[in-house]
Amino acid sequence: MTDSNYKTLNYSVASGIARIELDKPPLNLIDKESALEYHCALKAADADKNAKVLILSGAGKGLSAGVDLKYLMQFESADMEEFLRLFYVETLKIVRGLSMPVIAAVHGYVREGACTLAFACDMVIAADDADFGYPGVPNLAGPPGMHVWFLQRLIGRMRAAELIFTGEPISAKEAYQLGLITRVVPSNELATATEELALKLCQMSPLALKRTRDLMYQMEDMPFKDVPEAALQALSAAFDSEDGKEARAAFIEKRKPKWTGR
Repeated sequence: MTDSNYKTLNYSVASGIARIELDKPPLNLIDKESALEYHCALKAADADKNAKVLILSGAGKGLSAGVDLKYLMQFESADMEEFLRLFYVETLKIVRGLSMPVIAAVHGYVREGACTLAFACDMVIAADDADFGYPGVPNLAGPPGMHVWFLQRLIGRMRAAELIFTGEPISAKEAYQLGLITRVVPSNELATATEELALKLCQMSPLALKRTRDLMYQMEDMPFKDVPEAALQALSAAFDSEDGKEARAAFIEKRKPKWTGR
């Protein structure tokens, strides 16, 4: 199933996989219209009972070159705040509230706002021709927004400082070595590798995926003293679910489980 009502992206659902492909030639630059359409596609995927996993990708030569600087030229600080509230705050809120895992499949250039979209996902598979950059300081004379948080959490303050201050891009191989992304594959294998991972996740209980994803984000900033109780509650609730009972029965009976999502 495809949806042709979008101007800046392509949206489809097939075999349990929802796909959002940014498609705004030539660079998939981000502005208010593309941000709103991305939100709309995310919500459509979340509301689709046939969608169990979401893949984000980009058409053309890369995921995106980031926010359209020409679009920003007309902005005052209040305009910028409004746009960033839409792009940063609302995007992260929607993505983290989804009921399914999200995989970013990236190739070519991944810059600034595109990194926000990629690292907001649960996993990032990159083609070996991808590179990542955060040119906020050289191009905007300001901090690169969410990446001040993302990079420090993922690779540490000092390595993050070098990437943020210089704005120099790093290769997919280096991003993988730093722990920024999940996997690097040859560019001609990106689509296949991403689909294989998505199909593997589609075989899991949708309820288990949702609850586990929710718990990951819940625990992200949780003091350790609160972790055992949160884990206890999450596991106990899962044990009583229909999918939990089915998982145990299927394992004992050596058969494939039949999930209900309840």
